[in-house]
Amino acid sequence: MRLLIVDDDSRSRRALSELLVQLGHTTVATASPREGLDRLEGEPFDLVFAELRTPRGDAMKLLRTVRRRWPRTHVAVLAGSADVDDAVKSMGVGTITSVREPIDKDRVHAVLEWVEDELALPEGSRRPSLVPAAHRATTGLMSLRPAPLAAHELGEGRLEPTILEGRVQKVLRIDATGAPPNLLARLLVGSYITGQDQVLVTARNGLTTAQRKEIHRLVDRILGMTVVGDTPEAVEIQNFIDPGKYELRRLLHRVVQMLRTELEACGAALSGNEAPEFQLIETIEEEIDRFYLLMVRQLLLSSDNPRIARNIDVESHHYQIGYRLVAKVLEVTGDLVHGIGTELEGNLPGLRRLPRTLIRELVTRIERLELLLTRTMDAFDRLSVVEANATLNVIGEILPQDAGFGQAICRRIPNRKVAVAAQRIAYNLDMALEMLIIVNEVTINRSVEPETVARTGLRVPTSSVGSSSRKASHRSSGGPPTAHRRRAGSGA
Repeated sequence: MRLLIVDDDSRSRRALSELLVQLGHTTVATASPREGLDRLEGEPFDLVFAELRTPRGDAMKLLRTVRRRWPRTHVAVLAGSADVDDAVKSMGVGTITSVREPIDKDRVHAVLEWVEDELALPEGSRRPSLVPAAHRATTGLMSLRPAPLAAHELGEGRLEPTILEGRVQKVLRIDATGAPPNLLARLLVGSYITGQDQVLVTARNGLTTAQRKEIHRLVDRILGMTVVGDTPEAVEIQNFIDPGKYELRRLLHRVVQMLRTELEACGAALSGNEAPEFQLIETIEEEIDRFYLLMVRQLLLSSDNPRIARNIDVESHHYQIGYRLVAKVLEVTGDLVHGIGTELEGNLPGLRRLPRTLIRELVTRIERLELLLTRTMDAFDRLSVVEANATLNVIGEILPQDAGFGQAICRRIPNRKVAVAAQRIAYNLDMALEMLIIVNEVTINRSVEPETVARTGLRVPTSSVGSSSRKASHRSSGGPPTAHRRRAGSGA
């Protein structure tokens, strides 16, 4: 057989090539997936040995391209990562297991024999299983033969079960014929957060250029969503992300970190102490949106899957509702902070020429929001009704005082465009404070939720006595809540 080796490790590449030649095969070795695709363009191969270290990048593109363009070419993946295993399984091209150096000659020989037998079968009568189950524990190296979806049209938007390696994988089929702008993107977001493994978008006369661009723009914005098949007739999308892999509190903590970074960048831009980092704000906002969709996906799937609920540490459906509300609040807060950055970017020279007292007043309000955001999420993490109540009291005093601040700015700034920008910044800051009210109310409400009281077995504390040391320790650590905090504050 003609075999192509794609591996960026020269020693590993040479060792595998020598072994395959000894077994009587013709080999071509390349150091990168792009070089491998170039060789596939120029000559046929029966089998590709592809080394994958991560479930992304050019190596995954190689798998998808072979699957789409050379359906008779097998792919054997060498991998030592569970993430890679999950990603390739999700593509619907087979199952892989880890391979460690040195590669065992008998393992490689077993896979080669299976591929030779498979190639000898007439077209249409090949085995449904990529590697016989009896061989899987011994080969350590799996041949991945791409296969088209064995699916029947069930009607617009209806689900269809497809058996892939012993598990049911849901396939959502979307008919894009005549779909209005933005509907496809919104349907794909819905498919992601409701846990669809695979989505196939088709149209009666083929997808339009605008529809394809809409799909690709959306896919680029979502964590773990990838286009695995792209033809004029259809776009096939796969969701690789494991919803139970990340504890929800850690994701929330990361979003708060990103919000604080955005606020610090806005304050620095306005005060003129540093070069403005508007691209950083834009990048962070996109990442916050990705994290939000991932959290919603986790929460929706955990409502039907106890394993996912345990893994993300949100086992009660009462808590799932609260967490989704908090995630949405943080996502909206990100939009408001991004709006502040947009106003700064478009009007920075004029804003920096404002009186120093007015600039300082705006910067102080940005710093105040950052502080109250930190206090709010600290109370949420520890289920501290005392701190949540104190933050609500502070915000309750601030908002009436700020009510006329935006109008006062307009009167003090002669340049109308700059005045409107400053007013919008002030408005977004106040709206962000309104968002924090919701989180603090969730914290207080969940503390008296019957399931929370039953789990903790404690009375609801209404005194701050003895809590100052815990607060100081948590804030100084800068990390997510510890295990004992999660147990005490599991009522979400």
